Amino acid sequence: MERLTNLKKGGYRKIVVVDKTAPVKIRRRLLELGFTSGQMIKVVRKSLLGETFLIELRGYHISMRKELAKFLIVE
Repeated sequence: MERLTNLKKGGYRKIVVVDKTAPVKIRRRLLELGFTSGQMIKVVRKSLLGETFLIELRGYHISMRKELAKFLIVE
């Protein structure tokens, strides 16, 4: 298991859990967006400095900053 921020682009991974140390507002927002355990996720692109990620989840793309992506644990 590793954090989403450590992944390279390409290839699908399964979300294990949203980190319990995440603030309640961030955890709730990630769950509302569909980042639930068992969902398949793919890093489509990373910015040059690695601060922003383009992620594919449930058939749509979402852009996410590193500060939020660090709370997603994948396998």
